Amino acid sequence: MGSLTDSPLTFKPLHPTFGAECHGVDFSSPLPPSTISSIKAGMAKYGVLVFRATQLDDAGHVAFASQLGELDDSTPFIQPGQKYRLHPFTQLTDVGNIEADGHVVPTTSLRHQMGLGNGLFHVDCAYNPRRAGLSLLRAHQLPPKGTGGGTAFADTRTAYEDLDETTKAQIDEYVLCHSLWQSRRLGAPDCDFLKQMNPEDHFMARHRLVQTHEPSGRTNLYIAWHAHHIDGWGREESQPVIERLLEHASQEKYTFQVDWENNGDLVIWDNTCVMHRACGGSFAGRYVRDMRRATVHDSSSTAWGLNEKTDNRAGMFGAGMPKPTQG
Repeated sequence: MGSLTDSPLTFKPLHPTFGAECHGVDFSSPLPPSTISSIKAGMAKYGVLVFRATQLDDAGHVAFASQLGELDDSTPFIQPGQKYRLHPFTQLTDVGNIEADGHVVPTTSLRHQMGLGNGLFHVDCAYNPRRAGLSLLRAHQLPPKGTGGGTAFADTRTAYEDLDETTKAQIDEYVLCHSLWQSRRLGAPDCDFLKQMNPEDHFMARHRLVQTHEPSGRTNLYIAWHAHHIDGWGREESQPVIERLLEHASQEKYTFQVDWENNGDLVIWDNTCVMHRACGGSFAGRYVRDMRRATVHDSSSTAWGLNEKTDNRAGMFGAGMPKPTQG
């Protein structure tokens, strides 16, 4: 990994403990190894990097992301006969609010309800056997300014370091069981479809709560609202502990918000040392917010947690999901 002291890039901090805007990257062609090393060093220090007006298209987005590691792929989530909106770039996840016919997703739809859990602090893919490392989110088309749609981040390394020593000792060996359905149910408690999705009936991924963030060597609190229970504990006795830690890590002093300014803005974050959440806004159901994400698999020694190395991923077509109904 490169050093920031001799980097050709400049980093403007966005918060006292993490996050920075990165300047000096020319995205018009594949980046040289020295630039990739500088970006990785910046990620290790800051956890979140913001690149403004990159002018990346889908092909460039995928090419750049692949320089940072092995990419996830959306193919397992595409139903037979479904036309993927971002075809042929299945390495990109469609996290916009656009229907296949081009219309904005209505707020009464199941798809909108399923996405409300993204408004809770989380890390991408904690509910999968192999968790996500880096997420690269790009604004393809933004809603009008003043209608919201920002993304907030939380510094879970500093949040861990600020815990008292008694709490650190108590939680050191905890393993959390993560479920996508847990956060979706919390995000939309009145959705009939999600009411029938009991997380305990579906696969949960097991990842240690306290981990070393290998790129920086700092200890991290790997937590999210996906967390259903502590391994070996019941849900009721786990809930107060999980909620207390989440409330601690999402205090204002550990968080900041990125406001998307231009089409082509790109934000990279490291899911193994920060949480994030969608901030919502009045654009929902009214204006297009076309966001596209590439996900780099975690390659650290704890990437697979305490899980079997399988492709049993939450939300995958045919993976035990009931047929969606409007709720």
